[in-house]
Amino acid sequence: MTKEEKYKSLLPQVQGLLAGEPDSLANMANLAALLHQEMGFWWTGFYRVEDEELVLGPFQGPIACTRIAYGRGVCGTAWKEKRTVVVPDVEQFAGHIACSAASKSEIVVPVWHKNKITAVLDIDSKELGTFDETDKKYLEKMAGLVYGPQKDIWFAAGCFWGAQKFFKRIDGVDFTEVGFANGQTENPTYKEVYTDTTGHAECVHVRYNPDIVSLNKLTELFFKVIDPLSLNKQGEDEGTRYRTGVYYGNQQDAAVLSEVFSQVKDALGVKEMPVELLPLSCFYPADEYHQDYLDKNPGGYCHIHWWPSNEND
Repeated sequence: MTKEEKYKSLLPQVQGLLAGEPDSLANMANLAALLHQEMGFWWTGFYRVEDEELVLGPFQGPIACTRIAYGRGVCGTAWKEKRTVVVPDVEQFAGHIACSAASKSEIVVPVWHKNKITAVLDIDSKELGTFDETDKKYLEKMAGLVYGPQKDIWFAAGCFWGAQKFFKRIDGVDFTEVGFANGQTENPTYKEVYTDTTGHAECVHVRYNPDIVSLNKLTELFFKVIDPLSLNKQGEDEGTRYRTGVYYGNQQDAAVLSEVFSQVKDALGVKEMPVELLPLSCFYPADEYHQDYLDKNPGGYCHIHWWPSNEND
């Protein structure tokens, strides 16, 4: 059985194990135990965010460092940089914290809740080069289940930093990330997308808990902050990169989205509108400078001026 086949087989077990349990600490404990047992990792566990440091949480394996400062080591770096960090050789990682000389490679996955990193999932191996993109893909999915079920949807609403600020304030949204969707150029830069030659749309990736907020509600809110009859233009932002659309990764979401689109067209009295409804073909995160841009630059321009306090607004 390949590594990916193991993960595919394990994912439904994780979903079933954590389903319905509201205590995140209990879920961390069971997830660490299951991964450690089924995947044969050397050390598997969580560090919880407490003030300005990571504090050891549930784990399986030898004794470990109790506290890790923000930005220190692989765990602190993943927290600071808000991304999964894969390290083929820990001795080559600048600032590595040697809790044990037996650890040779490592992967650290942030755990998000209400748009904040609340913990990291840390896994170590006694072999070099153990972890890769397959581990990253499935461990991110599993870590995302600590606080309940999660689903993903992508909204192109013109200016992506305004859309990010809008969606991250909705109760039930756990993670947002701006980037570029459904174009032809791989890993484009912001400047490249700005030329309107890449085919990409500015987009916000939204990860949400469907037990708290529905896809139907999120899409209804999306239509409240765009002009659905404007082609390639929202506010003062104009160009194909500012086109509007909803992109889904799960075909089962298509029916829900189609119904909302039909309701909007009926309300507008039109048969068609220039808002795309398509499967997601690709998404590339933007650079850190553009993530949470309006939080860093409160006076920045955006055509969106309404910020919800919860999903019922």
